[in-house]
Amino acid sequence: MRLATGEETVLVISDLQIPYEHQDALEFVSAVAEVYEPTRIVNIGDEVDQHAIGRFDPDPDADAPGPELRAAIKKLHAWYAAFPEVDVCMSNHTQRIYKKAFHAGIPEAYIRPVEEWLEAPRGWRWSNHVDIDGVRYEHGDAQGGMYAARNLAIRNRCSTVIGHHHSHGGVFYVANEDEMIFGMNTGCLINFRSLAFQYAKMSAFKPTIGCGVVVGGVPYFVPMLMTKTGRWTGEVV
Repeated sequence: MRLATGEETVLVISDLQIPYEHQDALEFVSAVAEVYEPTRIVNIGDEVDQHAIGRFDPDPDADAPGPELRAAIKKLHAWYAAFPEVDVCMSNHTQRIYKKAFHAGIPEAYIRPVEEWLEAPRGWRWSNHVDIDGVRYEHGDAQGGMYAARNLAIRNRCSTVIGHHHSHGGVFYVANEDEMIFGMNTGCLINFRSLAFQYAKMSAFKPTIGCGVVVGGVPYFVPMLMTKTGRWTGEVV
């Protein structure tokens, strides 16, 4: 049962949903990068939340669409500076504005690409998925459930890394007599106490806060160790 190996060390930034990200997210991911020294960086999607224009009624005490977007762009500029070269997976939260435009009957010719309205640098590239060393990186909204990473790996017929499912960070392996593949869920880096996530406050499973790293084809879920007050301890394990 052979696990395919590769040459790259890939840091996978999990769902941030800026401006509602964990307050220590950038410091934590930067520290993980120092430890693992990645050669490639993938943002698994939902880099912004767009709470105010979601499918459901937004929290009336949260920011309106304009202020939310401006706050997100301001915070993203710090991520652009820290990580100038990133492959980003298209995701359901990022696509909210495009779905709104579609249902409003606005032709595609009027719509700006995500790189423009998020003021992204040239090194940030959005695509539906990224393949590195035979591993597929995609957002994960194509599959539901706590075993979504495992099931997508089986469907893709290759090791697969996802986000989207906040409460199920970790790695699953699947093997036959000849080969082994994995599915990794990178959890998320949200501030689950923010207004944007109050809809899930009664959920039995809470968010698994952390990110992912794939070293030469071997996956690792890196949890954010936190104090009782919810702040990062400063440790990377």
